[in-house]
Amino acid sequence: MHWIDWTVVAIFLLSMILVGVYFSKKAGENVDSFFVSGRSLKWYVAGASMIATSFAADTPLWVGALVRKFGVHAVWQYWAPLIGSALGVVLFARMWRRSAVVTDNEILELRYSGKSAMTLRGISAGIGALVLCPLIIGWVAKAMVTISQEALGLGGMAPLNMAGFDVTPDMIATIVVMGCALMLCAFSGLYGVVYTDFVQFIIATGGAFLLAWLSIKEVGGLSAMYEQLSTNEGWLGKDMNLAPSITTDLGQGAGTGAMSIWNVIGYFGILWWGVALSGGYQAQRILACKDTRHASNAMLMHTIVYYAIISLPWVIVALASVIVFPDMGEAGDDAAYPRMILHILPIGLRGVMIAAMIAAFISTMSTLFNWGSSYMVNDLYRRFIHPEASDHHYVTVARILTIVVAIAGGVISFFADDIQQLLSIFFVVGSGAAVVGVVRWLWWRINAVGELAAFVVNYVVAVLLLFGGDIFGLGHPLFDPMMSSLLNLPEGMSFTSEYDLLGARMLFMTLVGLITVVVVSLLTQPTEISRLKEFVMRTRIFVPGWRRVTNEIPGYVSAHPVGQVLLDWALVVATVCSLLFALNNIVRTEPLITAALFALFIVLLVIVLKRTKRECPVDDAKETSEDN
Repeated sequence: MHWIDWTVVAIFLLSMILVGVYFSKKAGENVDSFFVSGRSLKWYVAGASMIATSFAADTPLWVGALVRKFGVHAVWQYWAPLIGSALGVVLFARMWRRSAVVTDNEILELRYSGKSAMTLRGISAGIGALVLCPLIIGWVAKAMVTISQEALGLGGMAPLNMAGFDVTPDMIATIVVMGCALMLCAFSGLYGVVYTDFVQFIIATGGAFLLAWLSIKEVGGLSAMYEQLSTNEGWLGKDMNLAPSITTDLGQGAGTGAMSIWNVIGYFGILWWGVALSGGYQAQRILACKDTRHASNAMLMHTIVYYAIISLPWVIVALASVIVFPDMGEAGDDAAYPRMILHILPIGLRGVMIAAMIAAFISTMSTLFNWGSSYMVNDLYRRFIHPEASDHHYVTVARILTIVVAIAGGVISFFADDIQQLLSIFFVVGSGAAVVGVVRWLWWRINAVGELAAFVVNYVVAVLLLFGGDIFGLGHPLFDPMMSSLLNLPEGMSFTSEYDLLGARMLFMTLVGLITVVVVSLLTQPTEISRLKEFVMRTRIFVPGWRRVTNEIPGYVSAHPVGQVLLDWALVVATVCSLLFALNNIVRTEPLITAALFALFIVLLVIVLKRTKRECPVDDAKETSEDN
């Protein structure tokens, strides 16, 4: 890179640190300030923060690799969770905000009672902070290494020996950027994170669209790009279809560009459950909103922009890269996006675009650091170790534990092979956990003992599924013989590692989690009615599955009638999909269809916003918070 580009990147990193210092005093007032911004966020700030966190540095690389390998239809691996995100808009975002907790783990002691609830909260927080959160940090950091290699030109440089370890310059660059994110988070808490997210969202989005526009010019325009790609016999995506191509011929999906039937089940039937819950960092943003209307609109903004808008420039750049760089060689398809930056952008703009990618990285990292430390402080340290300390003490501990979460993520990144490996592990482990989290809200009879049992069984089975063969020295994956016979798999196909069977592994873990939580809950004592009544009144949960409890609350009226939820859910899905198809249809240069889809999007969006305004009184969550 030119020195001008390096200067742009350096100025950006310094500004992030200064923002952290600016918000440090406000964030240090108390735990609510540090972790939920004093519950004062407006919808567009919270929504932008969700978006900026969701599309990390790894996301354009992943989407670009999918397009290059299989075609545009493969991006449904990225788009499919919009179904769940839409349900989050109309249901879970509103219930989360009414709960007025600090973390999503805290809800466990509002939903359940007794020592089992305490134990569940503690274990869940520990796993979330030291396993799941670092796992996400790991794959995002892995993407930053790729960016450092390609965009910063550090890939071919010799490693340095530091304390007996060979450390490459690209790794050093990743550590430096992670350090900036760490300083931002530790100083400013969620205040600094969300407001820098807002700026980083604008920079990253603007940079992505700029790169897409210049990529189109590079290949001669949209029509020329479509013509070259649709006649490219060496590329699996030459049909340019947006709808996913499905195959039942296992083992051939990757070779034909089609999505296996098992992965269709996994992506469209299972993956979105966890997204619907709006837990983790999304719950953190929702809980920080002013009221339920702002929470719902923030989630709506995230769903529309993240799934329909921001993915468009990534797809366009990937399509152009197929023409510009038909063979990426040893670098792999993940490196196409940063390579296009160096190839297309002039000096200065190149630095801006790299700063935009670093912005996305810092946004995600700072959120994960804050989220992980919120679990450790609010759900472990304050709950079980030192419950009577001052707010200043808790904030200090939070800043220290932020470093612990960052180190854990760095270790996972160091030992991981690639982004897809970490994503696959996350999908498998998360499937069993997601279904348990969903049924917690759907049925009053689920108890803490059942969820605790499902939690333990899920992780034990997931570890055995993914690594059992190595643990027991079998020479083959532990579950392969049984599952090969059950699913009648072709000879030599591994249930544990075959990509076309990722959805089958997700389904397997979902069934493990569901059966465990239901059976154990029915065999043990239910949660006391008084606790369940408090949970119902706090969240104003929907009635089906809760009639045993709501019947004992005179005059109870749910804020979420089933018919209303289903209609709102369908409307939001239709809204997002109409815009998604409109934007992606631009590439096919069909203006009439594109215009009609845009018009449909506008109409549906107006309807959704009007219904949200009617269903979410502005003082709803404020009153709940005051009552709590």
